[in-house]
Amino acid sequence: MSASTAASASPAARFLKFSIVGGSGVAVNVGLLHAFTALAKLDYRVASLAAIECAIVNNFLWNYFWTWRDRKTGSKRSFAYMLFKYHLSSGFTALVVNWGLLILLTEVLRVEYHVAGVPNYHISNLIGIGVGTVVNFVLGHFWVFSKKKDVAAAKEPAATHTESKE
Repeated sequence: MSASTAASASPAARFLKFSIVGGSGVAVNVGLLHAFTALAKLDYRVASLAAIECAIVNNFLWNYFWTWRDRKTGSKRSFAYMLFKYHLSSGFTALVVNWGLLILLTEVLRVEYHVAGVPNYHISNLIGIGVGTVVNFVLGHFWVFSKKKDVAAAKEPAATHTESKE
């Protein structure tokens, strides 16, 4: 394994990549939330769901092709399965943590933020994104992009054992 491959596979390096990808997802989420509410005049609760979905797809693609590229198999079926698992994990986290905190902080707790005229729901949205980051990384690392067992290595002891009998 080359030094660059080993470094990219270290948990710290992978978390850094995941965080960079997450930053792009935040930009997608915040930008689309603003566009959907300010330009398209959608209610922020509906706009947030659409923005979250776009950020999930953005993040999956970057994580698949960059953060965990050493764990992809290259098959279309594997890609689709990982996308499905990523949607489950990120969707769960986004709905429970991101969207849940958005609604909880903005409507239930009626937390008031006084930040240069920024609407409350934007700040609540960013808090939800921040809280969900670690949960998403853990789910991504250990479930969505989990290491595949080496099939050849798993079969090798049985093959070696069989050869010794002959």
